[in-house]
Amino acid sequence: MIGRNVSALVAAQVVTKAINLLIAVALVRWLGVHELGRYAYVLAFCFPFGALADFGLATLAIRDASRAPAHASRVIAVTRRTALTLATAASAAMVGLALLLGHDAAIVAAIGLGGLASLVSALTMPSLVWLTARERMDRLSLHRVIGALLSSAITLGVVGVGGGVVALLAGSVATSVVMLVVARALAGPLGDPPAVSAGAARALLRRAVPFGLLVAGFALYYRVDMVMLEWLAAPGDLGRYAAAYRFLDAVIALAAALGGPLFPRLSSVALTAPGEARRLLEAGWRPLLALGLPLTVGTLAVADELVALLFGPDFAGAAPLLRVLILGTLPLFWVNVAGHALIAADRVWPLVGVYALSALVNVAGNAVLIPRWGAGGAALATVVCEWLNLVLVVRLLRGAFGVTLSAAGLWRYAVATGAMLVVVSLARPLGVAVAITLAAATYAAALWALGYRRSSDHLVVKRLLVEQPQAGWR
Repeated sequence: MIGRNVSALVAAQVVTKAINLLIAVALVRWLGVHELGRYAYVLAFCFPFGALADFGLATLAIRDASRAPAHASRVIAVTRRTALTLATAASAAMVGLALLLGHDAAIVAAIGLGGLASLVSALTMPSLVWLTARERMDRLSLHRVIGALLSSAITLGVVGVGGGVVALLAGSVATSVVMLVVARALAGPLGDPPAVSAGAARALLRRAVPFGLLVAGFALYYRVDMVMLEWLAAPGDLGRYAAAYRFLDAVIALAAALGGPLFPRLSSVALTAPGEARRLLEAGWRPLLALGLPLTVGTLAVADELVALLFGPDFAGAAPLLRVLILGTLPLFWVNVAGHALIAADRVWPLVGVYALSALVNVAGNAVLIPRWGAGGAALATVVCEWLNLVLVVRLLRGAFGVTLSAAGLWRYAVATGAMLVVVSLARPLGVAVAITLAAATYAAALWALGYRRSSDHLVVKRLLVEQPQAGWR
């Protein structure tokens, strides 16, 4: 069921993000502003090359395997060979560029370890594709939780022995190797892999070009700000920005968890039954608003206290950045689901155009705003581009499926959010943790009191969550 899949992935995200939050607090406090900036720079530098290594092959393989389950073994075999070749080339290019830029030995070593982790990820990809295409989100969720636990334990070990950026990247490689074994165990035998010719790999690569450009544009769009901050901003700006951005990373992961279970289903109906795809999309955006609105408004209200509690006084400058970045929550939620639908409907090239434009606007915005406002300029450029993405993607979605978005009943969410803000204001003297807990309970209670359970929104969501997986995998 879609409901079971969403619940599994959201539960996994709740567990992993709770674990990651605790580790992030320890890591940020241990590294401090300067070293956190170096760590964030290495991750941002590696991210686009990791996207080139993936080149959208996982997305393409999930779509193809969902459309034709009988050919899944061949799809995955070709994907495995192609992904490993790309990961090798991307890792070599990444280290070569780091050397050309004249980075110090520690940064080059850390980037080299990032390339090694990319190779391991390429080997892990086929098992995760298999689980996703079969809609086995319970096992995929287990993989994520185990990965979070292992990564957290290794990170704590590194912090405990006083390790720095290189040791953290080495721990990441170790985690990737273990999770490769776990992924293969969870996926089980994928069958005897058919022979894969070089021609089949090249054909897959040609088909993957729009997916690869999409992933590369996405990676550049979401990490170019950190690279440009390292080059253009004052010392310390990147560290504070990276601390604030950890909250947005959590939103990105949650958006993926909410939208991911819909992708196999959308892939199976987008071309053969576009009306069904339209129904899924029209039913899916309201729950995202119900979650994203209080998350955005609540974070705006308690940003100062939240940053002080988690990261300490050295990162006080991250609170204003968080207030700006959290304004991208709603477009992140909506664009994720819309992007899955457009990919499923073979509208990849238009989506490539959206992210290419956004990446250009983001680079130009950062180039103009960072010298003037530092990390605040980077945060502003990010949020503007998030809303630009939403406008462009909704236009594509309406053209592809004729989706209409009604505003009827949205008043409930606004009223419930207002009640939540009142409670936050009154509970602030009790501490931010208590205030957040009471605010969440107030929001849920207000929706119930306003008749949400009897609303058409609730009925639509219930119907959506009880639907069965596609027959080809039963």
